[in-house]
Amino acid sequence: MPIPARSLAPAFLALSLLAIPAFAADGPAQKARPGGKAPAARPFLGEDSTKAAPTEDEAMTDADGNPLPKTLAEWKARLTAEQFQIARLKGTERAFTGKYWKTMTKGTYRCICCGEPLFTSKDKFVSECGWPAFSAPIDKQADGKVAETPDFSFGMRRVEVTCRKCGAHLGHVFNDGPPPTGIRYCINSASIELDEAFDPDTAEKSEKEKGTEKKAGE
Repeated sequence: MPIPARSLAPAFLALSLLAIPAFAADGPAQKARPGGKAPAARPFLGEDSTKAAPTEDEAMTDADGNPLPKTLAEWKARLTAEQFQIARLKGTERAFTGKYWKTMTKGTYRCICCGEPLFTSKDKFVSECGWPAFSAPIDKQADGKVAETPDFSFGMRRVEVTCRKCGAHLGHVFNDGPPPTGIRYCINSASIELDEAFDPDTAEKSEKEKGTEKKAGE
């Protein structure tokens, strides 16, 4: 007796979900290190609901004090097509194609949308994943410049990282990085811009001091 086509639909759907590649978004899913077990699910580095990323309706200014876009249409007009697709629509550039994936030039990496300093060359390392990789954000704080939120897209459990100030999608963070942090921030080149004039030592010290002052005033 032939099986109705509609009864086969759920089975085909399940198989199609299993076929989604690990590289469907920024960086591969966590995998076992040679000779070891797969990394345990990494706890979120302090996602704080009281410090959620701004919404599109909130008034914001860039690093120069100029008002930032409030709507997707305005962002689209401000950014390139690739920057808009990745930073505002949570897209992903292809591995080994981004301009910064193996760059080791000294400087500070700013958010492409608002100019906020997010990472420095001091914490950058060349990763085999094919995207720019950092071992820590510029202020070394889990609830600082970079926000982290659970991401269950593509059938995977990951942690998305965004710019705390403007909400721009940056990439994802994994617990398979090098010592001493063991963390890998896998970032899209299109979401950041290297500022070679902003010395990483000065930038890092400044952001740490700001964080200390903020906590003291809370």
